[in-house]
Amino acid sequence: MVELAFYPAVALIYFFGVLQATKENRVELPDSASVNVFCLFVLIQPMCLVIGNYTGMAMYLISAIVSYNCLHWKNPTPGPEENKESTTDKKNKKNKKKMN
Repeated sequence: MVELAFYPAVALIYFFGVLQATKENRVELPDSASVNVFCLFVLIQPMCLVIGNYTGMAMYLISAIVSYNCLHWKNPTPGPEENKESTTDKKNKKNKKKMN
């Protein structure tokens, strides 16, 4: 009975995470991402259902986490606060050089 709720719950969490990352422009979804998702939900999920019990659920959860991490994540760009800190650090370094 737990299995019937587990697999859809993992799928919903997976797609919610991808949706949020897409909205925040943190992930790119090229064609290889489609292959990744296809393998997870068409090949691995039925295989884990056949294995069943907690072993199948654990394998599916691990596969979903690996699949999520294999997406093409973008490098974070520094925000305005980080840029401000870096410019003040540069100014401090220049002032120290002038003093010496």
